[in-house]
Amino acid sequence: MLSLKCPAQNYAWGRPAQESEVAKLAALNGTSIDESKPFAELWIGTHPSGPAIIDGHNTLLKDWIQEHPAALGDAAQKRFGTDLPYLFKVLSVKTALSIQSHPDKKLAERLHAQQPKDYKDDNHKPEMALALDGFEALCGFVSTDELQQALQDQPELRLCIEEEPVKALLQATDGQTKPALKAAFTAL
Repeated sequence: MLSLKCPAQNYAWGRPAQESEVAKLAALNGTSIDESKPFAELWIGTHPSGPAIIDGHNTLLKDWIQEHPAALGDAAQKRFGTDLPYLFKVLSVKTALSIQSHPDKKLAERLHAQQPKDYKDDNHKPEMALALDGFEALCGFVSTDELQQALQDQPELRLCIEEEPVKALLQATDGQTKPALKAAFTAL
């Protein structure tokens, strides 16, 4: 088993260092912790913006994998070559994260080839969350018709939004849909 030094990311939505599991893990890794910054993510992988390093060898994990491709196993090598097809992250979330939209693998490859400064790698971004403590998430999108039906059928959902934006959204027709959706999401 390899011991890795993994970088921590400091984003505004992260937890203060004293409350952050990311900061605790980074400190165990030998990282100096700036108590004035929020700690949001610990990256464990080969992403060029925050690669893991083999502890004690000063070797990038990506380079080690390329020198030891058998460590990935035959199936992963055939499908993904000699790089990890994912970035494992540990998150410490204090406030809501922004909505994120990621390309599929084919589009990610094309965007990376065309704009490598903006698209740092050619991987898609499948995501999975495993909560270690209290965590709430919204995932996916529905059509306006489905959202209107859910607001009618689920009183608990209506309680999340103020009554005026709910009424406006339920009565919205084609030209009014976008401002009604914006008002509803702003009221959340």
